[in-house]
Amino acid sequence: MSTQTLPDLSRRADRVRLSAALPAVIRMLDAWHLTRGQQAELLTLSVRTVQRASQGTAAPELGADQLTRLSLITGIHTAMHTLYTRTPDDWPKRPNDRYPFVGRTPLDLMLTSGIPGLLAVRRLLDGDRSGQYSVSPQARAEAARLPQTDLDLD
Repeated sequence: MSTQTLPDLSRRADRVRLSAALPAVIRMLDAWHLTRGQQAELLTLSVRTVQRASQGTAAPELGADQLTRLSLITGIHTAMHTLYTRTPDDWPKRPNDRYPFVGRTPLDLMLTSGIPGLLAVRRLLDGDRSGQYSVSPQARAEAARLPQTDLDLD
Protein backbone atom coordinates (compact mmCIF):
# COMPACT_ATOMS: atom_id res chain seq x y z
CA MET A 1 0.00 0.00 0.00
CA SER A 2 1.35 3.41 -0.96
CA THR A 3 1.93 6.05 1.66
CA GLN A 4 1.88 8.85 -0.90
CA THR A 5 -0.54 11.62 0.00
CA LEU A 6 -2.04 14.37 -2.06
CA PRO A 7 -0.57 17.82 -1.58
CA ASP A 8 -2.51 20.24 0.56
CA LEU A 9 -2.69 23.28 -1.68
CA SER A 10 -4.00 25.37 1.18
CA ARG A 11 -0.58 24.98 2.82
CA ARG A 12 2.01 27.51 1.70
CA ALA A 13 4.88 25.00 2.09
CA ASP A 14 3.23 22.62 -0.38
CA ARG A 15 2.52 25.40 -2.87
CA VAL A 16 6.12 26.66 -2.70
CA ARG A 17 7.52 23.14 -3.14
CA LEU A 18 5.30 22.39 -6.13
CA SER A 19 5.89 25.82 -7.69
CA ALA A 20 9.52 24.82 -8.22
CA ALA A 21 8.30 22.71 -11.18
CA LEU A 22 7.49 25.86 -13.20
CA PRO A 23 10.82 26.04 -15.11
CA ALA A 24 10.53 22.37 -16.11
CA VAL A 25 6.97 22.90 -17.37
CA ILE A 26 8.11 25.95 -19.34
CA ARG A 27 10.76 23.76 -21.00
CA MET A 28 7.98 21.32 -21.95
CA LEU A 29 5.98 24.17 -23.47
CA ASP A 30 9.11 25.39 -25.27
CA ALA A 31 9.36 21.91 -26.82
CA TRP A 32 5.77 22.34 -28.05
CA HIS A 33 6.98 25.52 -29.84
CA LEU A 34 4.62 27.79 -27.92
CA THR A 35 5.27 31.51 -27.72
CA ARG A 36 5.83 33.08 -24.32
CA GLY A 37 2.38 34.65 -24.71
CA GLN A 38 0.74 31.27 -25.28
CA GLN A 39 2.66 29.82 -22.34
CA ALA A 40 1.57 32.68 -20.11
CA GLU A 41 -2.07 32.28 -21.16
CA LEU A 42 -1.99 28.52 -20.60
CA LEU A 43 -0.43 28.95 -17.15
CA THR A 44 -2.40 32.11 -16.23
CA LEU A 45 0.83 33.98 -15.54
CA SER A 46 2.27 37.17 -16.96
CA VAL A 47 4.65 36.91 -19.90
CA ARG A 48 7.30 38.53 -17.71
CA THR A 49 6.90 35.85 -15.02
CA VAL A 50 7.19 33.08 -17.62
CA GLN A 51 10.26 34.74 -19.13
CA ARG A 52 11.94 35.14 -15.76
CA ALA A 53 11.18 31.55 -14.73
CA SER A 54 12.57 30.29 -18.06
CA GLN A 55 15.82 32.11 -17.30
CA GLY A 56 16.23 30.39 -13.96
CA THR A 57 14.85 33.08 -11.68
CA ALA A 58 13.24 31.55 -8.62
CA ALA A 59 9.69 30.51 -9.41
CA PRO A 60 6.97 32.56 -7.76
CA GLU A 61 4.58 30.88 -5.36
CA LEU A 62 1.76 29.65 -7.56
CA GLY A 63 -1.88 29.27 -6.61
CA ALA A 64 -3.92 26.07 -6.67
CA ASP A 65 -5.30 26.84 -10.15
CA GLN A 66 -1.82 27.34 -11.60
CA LEU A 67 -0.44 24.24 -9.87
CA THR A 68 -3.33 22.23 -11.31
CA ARG A 69 -2.36 23.52 -14.75
CA LEU A 70 1.29 22.48 -14.19
CA SER A 71 0.15 18.99 -13.24
CA LEU A 72 -2.16 18.62 -16.23
CA ILE A 73 0.47 19.91 -18.68
CA THR A 74 3.04 17.49 -17.26
CA GLY A 75 0.62 14.59 -17.73
CA ILE A 76 -0.25 15.71 -21.27
CA HIS A 77 3.44 16.02 -22.15
CA THR A 78 4.20 12.55 -20.79
CA ALA A 79 1.26 10.98 -22.61
CA MET A 80 2.20 12.64 -25.93
CA HIS A 81 5.72 11.26 -25.67
CA THR A 82 4.36 7.78 -24.94
CA LEU A 83 1.81 7.78 -27.77
CA TYR A 84 3.49 9.79 -30.51
CA THR A 85 7.12 8.79 -30.42
CA ARG A 86 8.13 10.31 -33.78
CA THR A 87 6.77 13.86 -33.42
CA PRO A 88 5.12 14.19 -30.01
CA ASP A 89 5.71 17.90 -29.55
CA ASP A 90 3.92 18.80 -32.78
CA TRP A 91 0.66 17.15 -31.71
CA PRO A 92 -0.81 20.12 -29.75
CA LYS A 93 -0.73 22.32 -32.87
CA ARG A 94 -2.21 19.79 -35.30
CA PRO A 95 -5.91 20.08 -36.16
CA ASN A 96 -7.78 17.06 -34.83
CA ASP A 97 -11.20 15.76 -35.82
CA ARG A 98 -11.72 13.75 -32.64
CA TYR A 99 -14.01 14.91 -29.90
CA PRO A 100 -13.54 17.33 -28.10
CA PHE A 101 -11.46 19.11 -30.75
CA VAL A 102 -13.85 18.78 -33.72
CA GLY A 103 -11.37 20.22 -36.20
CA ARG A 104 -9.54 22.52 -33.80
CA THR A 105 -6.08 21.97 -32.40
CA PRO A 106 -5.59 20.60 -28.89
CA LEU A 107 -3.71 23.82 -28.09
CA ASP A 108 -6.70 25.93 -29.11
CA LEU A 109 -8.97 23.89 -26.84
CA MET A 110 -6.55 24.22 -23.93
CA LEU A 111 -6.17 27.98 -24.42
CA THR A 112 -9.87 28.73 -24.83
CA SER A 113 -11.26 26.32 -22.23
CA GLY A 114 -8.70 26.61 -19.43
CA ILE A 115 -8.59 23.81 -16.87
CA PRO A 116 -11.61 21.97 -18.36
CA GLY A 117 -9.82 21.97 -21.74
CA LEU A 118 -6.55 20.78 -20.22
CA LEU A 119 -8.46 18.07 -18.37
CA ALA A 120 -10.26 16.97 -21.56
CA VAL A 121 -6.94 16.66 -23.41
CA ARG A 122 -5.36 14.77 -20.52
CA ARG A 123 -8.32 12.36 -20.29
CA LEU A 124 -8.30 11.72 -24.04
CA LEU A 125 -4.57 10.94 -24.06
CA ASP A 126 -4.81 8.80 -20.94
CA GLY A 127 -7.66 6.87 -22.58
CA ASP A 128 -5.53 6.34 -25.67
CA ARG A 129 -2.63 5.12 -23.53
CA SER A 130 -4.89 2.64 -21.77
CA GLY A 131 -6.18 1.26 -25.07
CA GLN A 132 -9.68 2.52 -24.31
CA TYR A 133 -9.92 4.23 -27.71
CA SER A 134 -7.62 2.03 -29.77
CA VAL A 135 -10.35 1.15 -32.28
CA SER A 136 -10.72 3.40 -35.31
CA PRO A 137 -13.90 5.51 -35.60
CA GLN A 138 -14.83 3.53 -38.73
CA ALA A 139 -14.59 0.23 -36.84
CA ARG A 140 -16.70 1.65 -34.01
CA ALA A 141 -19.36 2.82 -36.49
CA GLU A 142 -19.40 -0.59 -38.18
CA ALA A 143 -19.73 -2.37 -34.84
CA ALA A 144 -22.66 -0.10 -33.93
CA ARG A 145 -24.52 -1.25 -37.07
CA LEU A 146 -24.20 -4.95 -36.18
CA PRO A 147 -27.31 -6.63 -34.78
CA GLN A 148 -27.43 -6.50 -31.02
CA THR A 149 -29.18 -9.18 -29.01
CA ASP A 150 -31.27 -8.16 -26.05
CA LEU A 151 -29.72 -9.12 -22.75
CA ASP A 152 -31.90 -10.58 -20.06
CA LEU A 153 -30.27 -9.62 -16.78
CA ASP A 154 -32.98 -11.10 -14.56
